[in-house]
Amino acid sequence: MKKIKLLSISGILFFTSFQLKAQVPLPYSTGFDNTSEQNGWVEYKTAATQHSHWNYGSANSYSTPNSVGHDYSPSTGITLTDNWFVSPGFSITSGGQLDSIRYSFSGFSTPDAGDTVAIYLLNGSQDPSAATSKTLLFDFRGTEYITDNVYRIKTGINLPSLNGLSYLALRYRNTDCSSKWLTAKFDNIAISENPVGVNENQLDANKINIYPNPSTGKFIVKSIKNIEAITIQNAIGLTVYQSAQLKGSNIAEIDLSDKQLGSYTVSIDHGKTITTKKLIITH
Repeated sequence: MKKIKLLSISGILFFTSFQLKAQVPLPYSTGFDNTSEQNGWVEYKTAATQHSHWNYGSANSYSTPNSVGHDYSPSTGITLTDNWFVSPGFSITSGGQLDSIRYSFSGFSTPDAGDTVAIYLLNGSQDPSAATSKTLLFDFRGTEYITDNVYRIKTGINLPSLNGLSYLALRYRNTDCSSKWLTAKFDNIAISENPVGVNENQLDANKINIYPNPSTGKFIVKSIKNIEAITIQNAIGLTVYQSAQLKGSNIAEIDLSDKQLGSYTVSIDHGKTITTKKLIITH
């Protein structure tokens, strides 16, 4: 009897630990480039359990070394493939945004009526078959599916207010995976939650997010207002980055991975006002 109790307690501790690891704080970003950025993502194969699957790869990644992608399965005889790749859980009780996601398509085919290359928001369970709701955020069929192997970006996709944990899900459904060449790759995903329970002065301070921060040098600047320009200076006041090509945009991806480790000042120019933020570049 004592052994059974010990096993039960161990099981509870393991389950609790898994649940804690399964949730990530927002803002959250990943480029799938290392174990930490891949942690919590799970594949769910609802059709074609062999050969065809989501995988990490270095070929044609937007940020090196990895992206995540799904390919077709040539000459395997597989017809229907319906596989999901799902993020760790996050909370958006006040709503949120899929701030940005990079995507690239290649192959000689395009999705037909029964096919799907899409982004979903799941709620209630990471497993799509057990989720209490599935919200289609973006469908890449039609003119959005361009097979030129070039990365494009989607920004500012609103996420509804939901209780419990929610999950971002990439779906690849191919009705003739043996011969219909649909290759999809995704990279550099960023998600944030809408601020809640703050006064107007606090909201002004939260209108700009820099994440991840600390960073290895690759990070995102997101603002509620449009950004006119961004200037970044190092600890001794030398300008290491400057851009004035951001008019009309409220989000910018910046790569300072070739710069020295340390503290930097990021100045975001909105036209009438300039906001400064601190950025730390580390290993």
